Amino acid sequence: MPAISVLMPVWNGLRNGSDYFLKMAVESILDQTFQDFEFVIVDDGSTDQTVAFLSRYGDPRMRVIRSPSNGGIVSALNRGLAECRAPLVARQDADDVSTVTRLEIQRAFLGDRPETAMCGSWMYVINEEGKLVMHVDDRPCAYSVIREFLKKGSPFVHGSVMYRREVVAKLGGYSTDPRFRHAEDYELWVRMAKNHVVENIPGATLYFHRNHGSKISEVYKGAQEKATKLIMEIAKAIL
Repeated sequence: MPAISVLMPVWNGLRNGSDYFLKMAVESILDQTFQDFEFVIVDDGSTDQTVAFLSRYGDPRMRVIRSPSNGGIVSALNRGLAECRAPLVARQDADDVSTVTRLEIQRAFLGDRPETAMCGSWMYVINEEGKLVMHVDDRPCAYSVIREFLKKGSPFVHGSVMYRREVVAKLGGYSTDPRFRHAEDYELWVRMAKNHVVENIPGATLYFHRNHGSKISEVYKGAQEKATKLIMEIAKAIL
């Protein structure tokens, strides 16, 4: 039984035929200082050479779960969660990068705080070429502050979080309600924060978020904003 399951959904991960983004994401996990993990990758019906590329690694820690068709990120995440075996699940996006000590730091943080269900971190924002654009270091860290912040937006970088699998499983995973599409992570954090401690690690920047035109947050910006407004109202009602 591994200590951590790293969960990464991917759909057509070879951007314009290049494996650059996907390669960086995968290898940022494989090169972690903490090595007791399984890497659960859900291929969400890719029509490019994503699966062939992933198969080249031959790393026994990698488990590629194939979906016959593209069901969307919520479907891929929930299917991946069902495959995760470790008590802790770390999210990773297929076009972003984790720092080399990320898993080590987050596991230690949660190990010292059995009451904490999830931890995230601050992030570096990079462009398509990997150059630093900004350092986001103003996300709240304390649970009491986060509960209030959730009423006006998400304080977590989805790809940076590590959570306890049992907690998310009992919450029913990511919501399949179409009203929350493209903001499914924010909706889950609100439900989780109602009865569980959620935190960002103070002073820790463990994730590189890559900006590019194909990001869900760019392609579905309008729908995401609509879902976010609805979740804000829910947060105000239950937190």
